[in-house]
Amino acid sequence: MFAELPDVKMYYEEEGEGEPVILIAGIGSNHRFWKSMVPLLKGYRVITMDNRGVGDTEYKGDIQIDIMADDVIHLMDYLHIYKAHIVGWSMGSQISQSLAIRYPQRLQSLTLVSSYQFRPHRSSYFMYMMGKAAADGLCTMDQVNVMLNSFCFPETTFAALEKKGIIMPVPKHPEDPHEVLKQMLSMDKFDTTEKTKDIKAPTLVVHGGVDIMVEPIKGRAIAQSIPNCKYIELPGEGHIIAAELYAEALRDHLAAHKMQAVGN
Repeated sequence: MFAELPDVKMYYEEEGEGEPVILIAGIGSNHRFWKSMVPLLKGYRVITMDNRGVGDTEYKGDIQIDIMADDVIHLMDYLHIYKAHIVGWSMGSQISQSLAIRYPQRLQSLTLVSSYQFRPHRSSYFMYMMGKAAADGLCTMDQVNVMLNSFCFPETTFAALEKKGIIMPVPKHPEDPHEVLKQMLSMDKFDTTEKTKDIKAPTLVVHGGVDIMVEPIKGRAIAQSIPNCKYIELPGEGHIIAAELYAEALRDHLAAHKMQAVGN
């Protein structure tokens, strides 16, 4: 489905009924990133979307974290949702932080997965170089995605696949490298180090214990900075964490912070 929003024709999907839960994906990922999580959130109205620069969403203007957060607010208005549970992964967690800081009254709860207050320097170094090379036609997005897989999944994942004779796949329909680079650059100007202490929404932070894209110290730091935040670190997990490994914790978090009444 498409929503005609200010400067954006946003592709989104929704499934189920109940309190709204909005899932926000990370860099270079569209709504399909959440395909394993959506069925694990039965009893909720689960909404996923394609951010600016990926999937089927069309936009005018710039790509910035705060602008993508504004897009979420406009989508909520379009869907007649005043408050929602917000869940963000990686870059999506930055969008979620922007929402929590700038629109606190619109969040029922906040969940940050593989999160950070500012983009890690080492990851930015290799991601920018690979992203720029793809945008310049010096490599393919398949090659970029191979590199990203190497940083997003732990050794155990590759060992298990190799044992089965399987090579880690890359997306069948890779995103436009110029747009992914814009998303990447949007993170350079975003830093919530001095702001997360002001987040009022009940917050859950989930991080992989062997995440090399965003080291666990980053997840611990953001959790420690948010008042009354609950932190879960999953041993042996990387930057991309299988939905089933934290779905129960997420459901518990949502249930613990129910709305007084469904709707506006």
